[in-house]
Amino acid sequence: MERGQGMTTMQAVVWVGASASLLAACSSGTAHPDTAEPVAAGDVVYNDGVYVGPRVENIKGGYQAQVTIKDGVITAVEPVEAGTSDPESLRVNAFAVPTIVERVLQAQSADVEFVSGSSYTSPAFIESIAGALDEATVA
Repeated sequence: MERGQGMTTMQAVVWVGASASLLAACSSGTAHPDTAEPVAAGDVVYNDGVYVGPRVENIKGGYQAQVTIKDGVITAVEPVEAGTSDPESLRVNAFAVPTIVERVLQAQSADVEFVSGSSYTSPAFIESIAGALDEATVA
């Protein structure tokens, strides 16, 4: 399979399982980071905007996250890339990615526990989320 086809398939699988919770948290638009006043999220202050974390690669493929901040709150976490089109990767990511997204939304941080059974997905996806949040953090 071509790499592009696998990412499309993976995104479809993840969105089937997570679309309801993600859509509920999303807003219709996002302010530019320089146009909105930052608001505190716990001990951290985030600028509004959409931030893409670094691509993190391991033996199970590449992982990358996009994080949306609105009114200083993490409102959405979306996979840009998550593993490969390999059936095992698709199976693991179908439960791990939505679980990580839910944990990040609840914690308002990338400081969340790994998902059991996803020893490659969890650290890579969370690292990408943390990178996106680092960009969003007010210095």
